[in-house]
Amino acid sequence: MPPAMFAALSFPMTKLAHALFPTAMANGTIAGAFAFYVLYDCMHYALHHTKLPSYVREMKKYHLAHHYKNFELGFGVTSKMWDYVFNTVLPL
Repeated sequence: MPPAMFAALSFPMTKLAHALFPTAMANGTIAGAFAFYVLYDCMHYALHHTKLPSYVREMKKYHLAHHYKNFELGFGVTSKMWDYVFNTVLPL
């Protein structure tokens, strides 16, 4: 998600969190969402702009095959474990 969209959505999501939870839980939920967005964005940058370890390169190739070859198979992003469990392994 682009940072501008995240910023635009953060206001209504913050209001929703405060409507659903007590203040401390709402603040924790909001802080968690922001922290995970920053981590996601850093990981996304690293996937595009750094030399990746071989396992991560293999999983990136696997995930891209899910998007561009067969979106009904190969759901694993960091591991193929659940693809084996649910019989959705995407042959490369």
